[in-house]
Amino acid sequence: MPRFQRHSRPLNRLFFALVIAAGLFGWFYVSGNWQPDTSAFEISSLTGDADMIDVIAGLIEDAIQIFQEITG
Repeated sequence: MPRFQRHSRPLNRLFFALVIAAGLFGWFYVSGNWQPDTSAFEISSLTGDADMIDVIAGLIEDAIQIFQEITG
């Protein structure tokens, strides 16, 4: 079994801070440059007699179509 070397505590803290900083940078970048179109999530089956299965299926179908538009 391989022996793992222990890193020093300041180095672990530095890596942790870098991961947190990269996550915050990514969140600010996405929230500033990519805004989803909320009108794309219109579900035609949202009437008074719609059950949860229809609502979930409609949301998933719309999400798949948006993902295909983004990546296509």
